[in-house]
Amino acid sequence: MRTPLLCLRLSRLCRLIIHFAKGLFKVTFRFPHWSLAERVDYIQTWSKQLTLILGVSLRVQGIGPGKYPEQHMLLANHISWLDIFILDSVTVSRFVAKSELRSWPIIGRLCIGTGTLFIERERKRDTARVNDAIVAALSEGHCVTVFPEGTTGCGRQLLPFRSSLLQAAIDGNATIQPVYLRYTDEDGKHSDAATYIGDMSIAQSVWRILGTRSLHAEINFLAPFPTDHKNRRILTQFIEARICTAHHALNPQSNNA
Repeated sequence: MRTPLLCLRLSRLCRLIIHFAKGLFKVTFRFPHWSLAERVDYIQTWSKQLTLILGVSLRVQGIGPGKYPEQHMLLANHISWLDIFILDSVTVSRFVAKSELRSWPIIGRLCIGTGTLFIERERKRDTARVNDAIVAALSEGHCVTVFPEGTTGCGRQLLPFRSSLLQAAIDGNATIQPVYLRYTDEDGKHSDAATYIGDMSIAQSVWRILGTRSLHAEINFLAPFPTDHKNRRILTQFIEARICTAHHALNPQSNNA
């Protein structure tokens, strides 16, 4: 007999609250005393546990770069706040996220504690500051993830990629790896359950995911390559074409949309 939907949601919600509370404690009081390797291990383990609590199954395609690849930049399409934790379940990195995320209850504090780089996309001057921060992080051997669409999309189509933060990859001499993310149901068809767009609140998004019985998050790691000091606009077009190709290959119905 299937668990009633409300009972499923409430059960997952209770476990989720406890999980976030534990994570917040660790990030606040333990992280300052841990080595980078210890923090990376905890972030990955915590993220994997989060996917289990939410009932999200993870599928990984392609060859991942490892737990915390040095001087590496991941470029991924963006669908949901959940993307961060899905990626961290496999490859931990420092994310570049919109400044609004910093003020979110609990999630914002976790992002601050785990080294997220925040950007005010409406301010052009802030792009230069964040580029400098990314270059510094890459030069120190960190892995950084950027969502070049600049915001979340529905997942059925990709949004135009922005080139502004790709200069940091060139200046930081990073290895770049495009990543295509998608969420599907048990039949492998597109699922809107994780989509976080428009006027949807974080509470509404979480409640929707908590009530989804079969949600699969798929990470498609595409082949990495060196920047070789390419022009950032040419680099952006190349990455966008790679991710678009993966999108159309895995979602043939989108070609007719």
